[in-house]
Amino acid sequence: MHKVMLSSLIVVGLGLSHVSADWAPASAQTVNPEIVEVTYQTLTRTSLVYVPSGYDGKTAMPLVLSFHGRWGKGKDQAALTELHTVGERYGFLVVYPDAAFGTWNAMAGNTTANEELIDDVGFVDLLVTQLSQRFKIDSRRIYASGFSNGGFFVHRLGCERSTRFAAIASVAGEMAPALEKVCAPQAPVAVMTIHGTEDPIVPYTGGVTEGGGESLSAEATATTWNRLNRCNGQWLETLRIGQVFTRSFQGCAAPVAWTTVEGGGHTWPGGLQYQSPLLIGITNRDVNASEMIWQFFAANPQSEVSRPTAPTGLRVIR
Repeated sequence: MHKVMLSSLIVVGLGLSHVSADWAPASAQTVNPEIVEVTYQTLTRTSLVYVPSGYDGKTAMPLVLSFHGRWGKGKDQAALTELHTVGERYGFLVVYPDAAFGTWNAMAGNTTANEELIDDVGFVDLLVTQLSQRFKIDSRRIYASGFSNGGFFVHRLGCERSTRFAAIASVAGEMAPALEKVCAPQAPVAVMTIHGTEDPIVPYTGGVTEGGGESLSAEATATTWNRLNRCNGQWLETLRIGQVFTRSFQGCAAPVAWTTVEGGGHTWPGGLQYQSPLLIGITNRDVNASEMIWQFFAANPQSEVSRPTAPTGLRVIR
């Protein structure tokens, strides 16, 4: 494990976090990760960084951030999704950040981050900029994915950082109504959503979540991105495997793919069944959501790139 400092980034040790009864999985096994710390606006957060073994420091690689659910940790998201195993296979960097208080400010109204007005978007800006100094990253292929509260949050990144992220993908997390009212991306951003119809935590049909937040329905979220990406309002069924089907909107400035998992719970298809199906519903095995998300990301690099000014004071300790 490397010791790394990016401005205020340092490597810290691994340890299993407390697992809540919400949606953090029970354990996470890691292989050769780097654990880094970032301090932003006096708050220190850790991130789990997976570098593919084929990285040579010369060829620019894609970057995928994957955000955990409420009360989770980055290592829980790693165990749930195993997105880093897809990164190893296809050659992209995967980063699992930790939220400051176990939650992300997605404007859904049900998290400590939301109540305390935590600037999670600013934190992500700093993290991506500093990772881009540490590694050779393809600035046209920076992506964000998330589960549950993390899924809600990536919609905010799509709204507010469309010049930085080429595409976003949410699983079991839709757009918050408060965000929908103000969402105004500066550039088109490709969007994939994946949601089970029998989700007992974040209802597929929208409304109040189990945690007391507010959510648009899966259909309303897809329709919102249809409007924002200037699609023609028509959709085609582009995938059907078992109980999973995807509807893709047509004529868009950037693709919008709405995936429904019939009978699926508050789970990551193909991922860890982290709690009893009686509590969270079933995990569909017809598809692997991590693989689906990467294929969507890989097909949608950014056409125009904004390169923020790098912060000063960067140090790397090898």
